[in-house]
Amino acid sequence: MTQINLAQAAAASATVADIKIEEIVLGGVTIGQLTLENTSLDLNSGSAALDSVRIVLTLDFQFDWWINLGFWSDSGSADLGTMSFAIDLGNVSIPSLGNIPLSVPNIALASLNAAFAPISSIDLGGGNLAGITASNITLPKNGFSLSGLGIGAITIGGFQVPEATAAQVSIQEFRPNASLVLPQATLGPIQIPQASAADVQTTAPVSFTGSASQQALSLSLGVLGGTINVTPTAYISIGTLQLQGVALTGSVAQAILQNIGVPVDIRGFSLNSIDIAGITANNITG
Repeated sequence: MTQINLAQAAAASATVADIKIEEIVLGGVTIGQLTLENTSLDLNSGSAALDSVRIVLTLDFQFDWWINLGFWSDSGSADLGTMSFAIDLGNVSIPSLGNIPLSVPNIALASLNAAFAPISSIDLGGGNLAGITASNITLPKNGFSLSGLGIGAITIGGFQVPEATAAQVSIQEFRPNASLVLPQATLGPIQIPQASAADVQTTAPVSFTGSASQQALSLSLGVLGGTINVTPTAYISIGTLQLQGVALTGSVAQAILQNIGVPVDIRGFSLNSIDIAGITANNITG
């Protein structure tokens, strides 16, 4: 079996009249992390219904005292205990909540997957190629033989072809082994248009706590005195919270996608009317 070896082949330039791709199939796209920066949302609810509302009000009492007899003084604090009482409000209806602004500095989502439909019937028009080089070429890969004709060792220092043409070059399918990886993509700003949603209802009771500022009552009798401090705390529980007529608008300052992996499969790739100029080949042996 005989092989022909070319150390290098090059073409100065090439012109393609038409480049067409039948279909580009994007596989399962993976996104390492999606970060949403400075997300602002405005929640507008037409009305709200609160069922089984209960408020427990707790008052914590503390007494700070002092005594000063001139030659002797002292002071201290004493815990006077806690007083609690409950208020059952039942069902409460709020006609309108207006706008409720929500601001989230950063939202990070990891390990996301996405699917894209194939891109079909791509026509890139013509194109130009420059500086085409191929090195260490072996023709054919497994060698060849001619019956009845003997050829000894062949060495050609080089040859040149001023111009060549090809009517068409087509590739049925090109599928790279590795996925195309984009380190980072940035989108933004993103404006979220107003959207209406169905009624929103909690699936579990809602509870929260609110504390008011401490209130004080002072008493002075000259050589002794004191202050009674009262700290009110409200414990509020809601059996069910329902928002009706919900509308949402918002914006995202910037969305950052990191480590995007895209498997690519190119099908039906064709180059038509190819003109190649300045072909050279060096160090041809066989």
